[in-house]
Amino acid sequence: FGILADVIYTRRDTQTNNVFVHGFPGGYYAPCQLKGSTAVSCAPTNDAAAPADQRKTIIGFFEQQYGAQQTYTKDERVDGRIALQWQPTDSLLFTLDDNYSEQTINQETFGFGIWFNQDGLRNVVLDENGVPLDFTQAGSQTDFTAAVDSNLRRTNQTGLNIKWDATDNFQIEADGSYSKSWLNPDGRVNSRGADIGYGFGIGPTLGIAIDGPSSKSFPTLHNYGVLGNASRWADTSVIGSHVTVNIADKRTDEIWQARLAGKWTQDDLELSFGGSYLDDSFQFRNANTFANNFWQAYSGYGPASGTPGGVAIPTSLYNGMVDTTNFIPGFDGALPPVLIDFNAIDYQNYLTSLGNPQTKNIPGFNYSCCGFTGTFDVANDAGAFRNINEKTWALFLKAKFQSEIAGMPLTFTAGLRQEGTRLRSTGIGRLPTSITPSDTDPTLLTVNFGPSQEVTTKSKYSYLLPAVDVKLEVVRDLIVRFDASRTLTRPQLGLLTPVLNVGSGQRVGALTANGGNPNLKPYLADNYDLAAEWYYQTNSYLAVNFFLKNVSNFIVGGTQRQTINDVIDPSTGQPAQFSVTQQVNGPKATVRGVELALQHTFGESGFGFVANATFVDTNKPYDPENILQ
Repeated sequence: FGILADVIYTRRDTQTNNVFVHGFPGGYYAPCQLKGSTAVSCAPTNDAAAPADQRKTIIGFFEQQYGAQQTYTKDERVDGRIALQWQPTDSLLFTLDDNYSEQTINQETFGFGIWFNQDGLRNVVLDENGVPLDFTQAGSQTDFTAAVDSNLRRTNQTGLNIKWDATDNFQIEADGSYSKSWLNPDGRVNSRGADIGYGFGIGPTLGIAIDGPSSKSFPTLHNYGVLGNASRWADTSVIGSHVTVNIADKRTDEIWQARLAGKWTQDDLELSFGGSYLDDSFQFRNANTFANNFWQAYSGYGPASGTPGGVAIPTSLYNGMVDTTNFIPGFDGALPPVLIDFNAIDYQNYLTSLGNPQTKNIPGFNYSCCGFTGTFDVANDAGAFRNINEKTWALFLKAKFQSEIAGMPLTFTAGLRQEGTRLRSTGIGRLPTSITPSDTDPTLLTVNFGPSQEVTTKSKYSYLLPAVDVKLEVVRDLIVRFDASRTLTRPQLGLLTPVLNVGSGQRVGALTANGGNPNLKPYLADNYDLAAEWYYQTNSYLAVNFFLKNVSNFIVGGTQRQTINDVIDPSTGQPAQFSVTQQVNGPKATVRGVELALQHTFGESGFGFVANATFVDTNKPYDPENILQ
């Protein structure tokens, strides 16, 4: 009988600088948007009857949001384990163990972000791949952002293992385990955001230029600052409040597992057989300030930007400026000179201190937005509700024997595995009924919904997975291998929700939605490998492997533009076009290639090197003309 126990505490404190591009969607430009255009006006449209220079016909991409930020992270983790072993006889062993982990990650971030709309871009320079090398956007908003994030992750797993040597030739092993993981089990608001800045009446005609490869340079923002005056980039006298996003994520993943296996060994033959069962239940809940529209309570950037929404930010909320010189060491590209250091919680507390706008008049409050009463409470997001359960059983049989062919040692292994899965997925469905523009920020939209209803779907699938492995030792230092197998990879549970999720908070020209797919099948691969390995000296070898994979049901993310419930986009007066992203099972594909590997050691010096290369080809190459890939 024995007991093992240990506890580990770790803490890491880090500072991270980040320059980012969030979103790089593909679409179409009109010729009037390109640099050198002589068009008197430019109103990009999909209308086939419009003049040729106004029609969106040129494939191209764009940076949805560009910015930089600095993040301070405090990461604390406690891990504990206890294991008990009991061996009542030489042939029987019991092992019971429990593993516990709790991790708390606290982060404070501040930085800036600039939002772009493809139809609003002008003087666009595209390379041969449709990547914008330069552009400008008139009246751009400049957002200074901050966030305070706190996430708690907890995991506990308990398992029992029994090994029994029934005879000298027959062994039995049984496993059972239960595990559960939680994200924010205390229901905390795990992300509190702040967005302040200036724009509209004093917004610059700024843009982004790409001056070098991404491996050593980042995009450069140009013509920034109040009315394009770079010296007024961080002019706090004109900065006002904008959107306020709070998020409360809560998730659980609960797994029951059982396995029973036996093994028979006699002479050069080994037989293994058994079965397993897995029951996995995933739950996801989300609440945020989009669901109740509180995020727009003080949007608009304040009076200096010439809008009725937003309030001026007092200088007491600023903690200072952070110089961006050498922000990312070793990279070319220029950033605006400073980041503004401020705290999201301090910002929200200031807005709350202004009082309840339902009981008194508060200049700068967006009275058309919502029932905001002074605090940025979160509300449940029906579209993010997910309950998914997956049950999988499997039976397997494997045989392995050793022999000789013409005096050459041969090892042959073959097996079969039958797997079956049943899936139940529940979500809350709702359809948009209208889209409302913001009174304080013409770039913001609110999607309104009809009644919600619970949607449940069920599906199942079953596959037979064979495998064979042959190893032939041609001579002492030369081994030839052949492998053939069918493998299966299941989709992530989070992708299997049965409803389309349309966010309530949207942007003009960037309407988005994402949908789950409860009918996703696992992707299958029929794999064939032929390899040779030459061990030409101690700890040194040369290997070559030819492979062929026939892949089916490969899971791909597709994006298409479509209308939803025929709602009208108030910014165009036409049916709203949403970019809908959904995972689907793609077409079949064949992947083939060769892998080369070399490991060489220099005698007994302890020094050496490893080199490898892989050359791959497929019958489904990337299509640069398809912006939905």
